[in-house]
Amino acid sequence: MSLSAITFLYPAMLAGLMVLPIVWLLIRSAPRAPKQITFPAARLLRGLKSQRRDVQRAPIWQTILRCLILTLLIVAAARPVMNRNEFAQNNGAILIIVDNGWSSAPEWSQYRSALDQIINKARFDLQSVYIARTAPEAAGATTWKLPDIVGPLSPRGAQDLIGRLQPRPWAADYFALSDLISNQQEMNTTIGSVLWLSDQMANPGKSELAEELLQIAPITVIEPTINDRIAVRSLIRSRTGLIATLSHNRGDTARTINLLARGERGSVLLRHNAEIAADTEQTELTVLLPSDIANAIQTVGIEGRESAATVFQTGARWQQRRVGVIVSSGDSPAVLSDRYFFLDRALSPYADVIYQPLGKLLEQKVDVLVATGPISGLGSQHKNLERWVNDGGMLVRFAGDSSTEIGNEFLPVTLRLGNRDFGGSMSWEKPKRLLDFPETSPFFGITIPPEITITRQLLAEPDPDILSKTWARLTDGTPLITSSAQNAGRLVLFHVTPWADWSNLPMSGLFVELWQRILPLASPSNPNSGELQTSLPPQSVLDGFGQAHQPDAMILPLRAPLATPTPRHPPGIYGENGQAVALNLGPFLGSLANDVTWPSGIDKRKITDHNQIDLAALCLIGALLLLVIDGLTLLAVHHVSLRRNRQSNAATSTLIALAMLGTSTITVLLSSTTDGNAATLQEAALSPRLAYFETGVAPVDRLSQAGMAGLTEILRRRSAADLSSVDGVNPETDELSFYPLIYWPLVDGQKPFSERARDRLNKYLENGGMILIDSRDREVEPARLRRLLAGLEIPILDRAPSDHIVFRSFYLLDHAYGRFSAPIWLDARPDQRLDGVASVLFGGNDWASAWMLPEGREEMRAEDISPRQREMAFRFGVNLVMYALTGSYKGDQVHLPAILERLGR
Repeated sequence: MSLSAITFLYPAMLAGLMVLPIVWLLIRSAPRAPKQITFPAARLLRGLKSQRRDVQRAPIWQTILRCLILTLLIVAAARPVMNRNEFAQNNGAILIIVDNGWSSAPEWSQYRSALDQIINKARFDLQSVYIARTAPEAAGATTWKLPDIVGPLSPRGAQDLIGRLQPRPWAADYFALSDLISNQQEMNTTIGSVLWLSDQMANPGKSELAEELLQIAPITVIEPTINDRIAVRSLIRSRTGLIATLSHNRGDTARTINLLARGERGSVLLRHNAEIAADTEQTELTVLLPSDIANAIQTVGIEGRESAATVFQTGARWQQRRVGVIVSSGDSPAVLSDRYFFLDRALSPYADVIYQPLGKLLEQKVDVLVATGPISGLGSQHKNLERWVNDGGMLVRFAGDSSTEIGNEFLPVTLRLGNRDFGGSMSWEKPKRLLDFPETSPFFGITIPPEITITRQLLAEPDPDILSKTWARLTDGTPLITSSAQNAGRLVLFHVTPWADWSNLPMSGLFVELWQRILPLASPSNPNSGELQTSLPPQSVLDGFGQAHQPDAMILPLRAPLATPTPRHPPGIYGENGQAVALNLGPFLGSLANDVTWPSGIDKRKITDHNQIDLAALCLIGALLLLVIDGLTLLAVHHVSLRRNRQSNAATSTLIALAMLGTSTITVLLSSTTDGNAATLQEAALSPRLAYFETGVAPVDRLSQAGMAGLTEILRRRSAADLSSVDGVNPETDELSFYPLIYWPLVDGQKPFSERARDRLNKYLENGGMILIDSRDREVEPARLRRLLAGLEIPILDRAPSDHIVFRSFYLLDHAYGRFSAPIWLDARPDQRLDGVASVLFGGNDWASAWMLPEGREEMRAEDISPRQREMAFRFGVNLVMYALTGSYKGDQVHLPAILERLGR
């Protein structure tokens, strides 16, 4: 520790050190306490000579010790501070602007360190704090807005808010923040300085906001020490592997990165080392990969750069399908290359294309079959083809030559005889163009080039459901592409040929885009459900650090075309099976190359690791310790006994009390805990309440708190159970025995519990506690639970029967209703010592989402829960709490007739 890093808040108090010489002289000149002795007999005084003696002075060690105590007290009064941070002026409140958009995530640990330093400075200078965030949040039922500026806050209140801040996986909105600040006239008159935690990236509205803030108060911009911005802009599947495009800032020197490709459950499939050249803003990386490994890739990211922009998810369109084109055994290679040129050009970059007869293609278990004109070899393979389609295969058909018919089987619609010709020399009609794709079509959102024209088509018979089967139509309303489900499979028909004689569609880029939408629908591992989804529900979403987790009720279903990620549609996977679409942040970002140009007059500083430390507390602790040592040493020197006379006992008691006071003061100063925890424990012990396990994932914790609070309110309205407000608990540190029921939401990447936490949980379950474990994804296999909770004494679980007490404790139910209605699992053999009550219940029905009350919580309300489903979820929640509070008394009532019969005997 360097003395130059120490400053004094009240240096005038150091003038008290001038009295030290006087104190030294006073202590040295004061005589020591006289000894009390029994006067001897007079005869012993005979012959004694009078000798003059000097006054005995205090020992030198005692003088030094007491002067040192006084020195420490004077220095403590001067408030010494090490690593004094002069971020802001000492007068007026502090406005802290936290850039918590996607770009802050890689350096978030530095942001947190800087925020702690700012709050510590505000605590020293007794300043109030305002906190503004730049990333919007969900608000209302379907919208979002920038959070309100919070303040004025005490440093302690600001510390609590900062502890909950997290980076968001979308961009900051500086224009909205400018409007918020302009409306805070009262705040603008009280703040004395603005501290802005931001990176160096240029964003729309950033410089303009800084100019407006300069009119209010001086600005200090606090930046991370590393200026390294990077994002995965695009990821393209090639025939030999993948091509990744990276956007980044311009660097003075070349830098090296590692590209990580991960498969299912986060397993690393590829680590590719690449170099980013100096003075460039975009880099294209080509990686050679076998087809099977490329198919298994779920995400591609940058190692060591945790951000939603550095993670690119693949979705269903990434997997390369096996496409079999049905050909006749007599077709020559020249015929194949001529007839299927455009089809091969559209398919080969995204699929493994095979040209073989129908029988061989069915043996190879392809994902998609393509037939032009009549299906060659259908006679002998009719049943096999029908079975293949019913089991989940996709058959795509095209019109054939004008002289051939394609038959009436394996078609999504009924065709008229012949074909329709327009635009030719024998027709009065002009060539037709395409209408915009309807919302029910998988092609919805694709832009149709105006030069696409159709000169001939197969006409479909008008059916009542022809509109629902039409994926594309012409300007006169006639279908161009139709499709229908057949059991688990699908039939698709292009009403034109795959070559350029009926239209110029096969020659266009639109033909390639259509196939990019069709191929993912042929999901080899998940057969089609029959109906296409026009609204894609979220399956998993990314947080600001690029970590995937289950979506909460604030995330809305996604519709094509894909839009910029927002709080209602964060980056993630939307849709199921073959319709799973990856919404990534990288493609929607602007240039990352430019640094922001700050207005003149702004002070810029780098974030440091040196936190401000108050040395006054250490000085007081040192003075108290020395005071205790002085008292104990004095007792030892004079051999003071606790059994002396009353005066000695009083002196001894005084010194002991002084030592105890010093010890307790030291304990209070060194302890980081407050009486708030004890009060919380006392409240939890005196009033029953529900609890939930904190996961560290902010959206999940907010959802758990809202759900359990809603269930508590429902219990208060419908029963005599008047529970207090819910608590969020941590099994590592909190006492669990006060809570009759704890809700435990599972999250991806959950860290294993420590031995201390496992002991706490096991003790809680052994003593009658109850835990509801929610996987929130309908997956209720107990084997998964055992993998996640290794080391805990989880009992054997079995599916709850329909007549279990938990379904009879208050309402009569038949399912464990939540957001979903999947089964619930509980103790197969509950401990009779606990009255046969199950201690562990496990399901995946996302109960917290269903238990939230709609009143006042519209911004978190789940959109996909019907009122009936929510009501049934409330009823199951009431049953569950009654089961936890009252045990199996309902079981006795159910068997009351048998009990009375036995008693009558």
